[in-house]
Amino acid sequence: MVYELDLKDKKLLHELDYNARQSNNQIGKKVKLSKEVVKYRIDRMIEKGVIIRFHTIINYFKLGIVKYKLYLRLTNADKNKIEEIAEYFNNHNKTEWTAVLTGRWDIIAGFLVHNVNEFDDEVQIVLNKFSSFIAEKAVTTTVYLVHNYRLFLKNENKEVERIVYHTSKDNQEKIDETDDKILKILANNGRMPVTEIANRLKLTPRIIQYRLKELEKKKIILAYKVHIEPKALEKIFCKAILYLGNITQNRLKALMSYTSSLEGVIWPQRVMGSWDLEIDFEIDSYDKFQEIILDLKEKFPDIIKNHEFCIVSKEYKLDLYHDCDRTYKQ
Repeated sequence: MVYELDLKDKKLLHELDYNARQSNNQIGKKVKLSKEVVKYRIDRMIEKGVIIRFHTIINYFKLGIVKYKLYLRLTNADKNKIEEIAEYFNNHNKTEWTAVLTGRWDIIAGFLVHNVNEFDDEVQIVLNKFSSFIAEKAVTTTVYLVHNYRLFLKNENKEVERIVYHTSKDNQEKIDETDDKILKILANNGRMPVTEIANRLKLTPRIIQYRLKELEKKKIILAYKVHIEPKALEKIFCKAILYLGNITQNRLKALMSYTSSLEGVIWPQRVMGSWDLEIDFEIDSYDKFQEIILDLKEKFPDIIKNHEFCIVSKEYKLDLYHDCDRTYKQ
């Protein structure tokens, strides 16, 4: 069912996407609503399936974690078999993202691991388990990932930073077991109160607050954002796959900057593998998606050599930290 956002909903989503950890009172002061109305409207958007949950953007690159994606094109796989394979990835403790698609690939699974050998072990298990249904596979490794802020209010006068990003070049940081537990809780529960985190870990709220500030200061925690269901807003989730050539650092930087400014772009990412760039969109229509791709090819004909696309039919999982808490609490 499609949910029609009114101006107040858009203002709330704007604030939640910019910093989901703000209290209802803080958000209310910014959007001129009472904290009770803020809570009511957020709860209603959760109930209607617009808001899936609130997640924490964690810079796992800083913690020595690598992101690989496995792409599968299937053969002789009926609806039940596709569901079975997708659920296998969904329930896997090393996967970050799992989706079923139409287009170039049928299933994509993102893995968060510590090295290529750990990833290869998991791929071999998949190939052995589902070999008779896999027609083709591809692998990429993510080297630069952007999390765009959504523009719910296109006429917003306030200037805000539109992206946060992390890269495999980021300096390494060490965390202890307590920090790891905090990240695992917050990954899918970005608005969970400090007091509740403290109760779960049997620590004081002051200790949790201090550790959160340190994780933010070290840029291990990059942002707190809202996870939205595009279909509930009558949007489609598309992925563009770009093959590049004759790349210079300046042209690549210009391309990444331009893609981050495009309407509906949520996750532009630089990858190494069979192709070079992926751009994830939440957009109104396939026609609009095609229009943007044509515009990209016209502006960067010297480096965009080819492109493919997929449309996400069903997103099973988006856990932005390895082996994190999946008991979501809004």
